[in-house]
Amino acid sequence: MDRTVLHFTVTRKGRTTIPEKIRKALRVKPGDNLRYEVKVDRATIRVPPGIRSLKGALASKRGKGMSFAEIREGAAEAARPR
Repeated sequence: MDRTVLHFTVTRKGRTTIPEKIRKALRVKPGDNLRYEVKVDRATIRVPPGIRSLKGALASKRGKGMSFAEIREGAAEAARPR
C-alpha cells in the first residue's frame, strides 16, 4: 500500500472503523487482535502475526526427526512478535 493519509471520525464511545483499503492491506480479518502503540503525538496500529504466520512453517523436511516438544517450541518462537 502506498503512503496514504486518511481521516476518521470517532464515535461517542471512542470507536472508529478501519477502512476496507487498510483492512485489505494489513490482511485484518474479523476476530483479529490489533496492538496500538502510542508515542507522544503518534499512534501505530500493528497486526501481530498470530497463527497465520505459522502457515507452512512445519511443512519442510527441517522438522523431520524432531520431537513434538521441539516442534512446539519452534512454532512458539516463530509466532513471537519481532
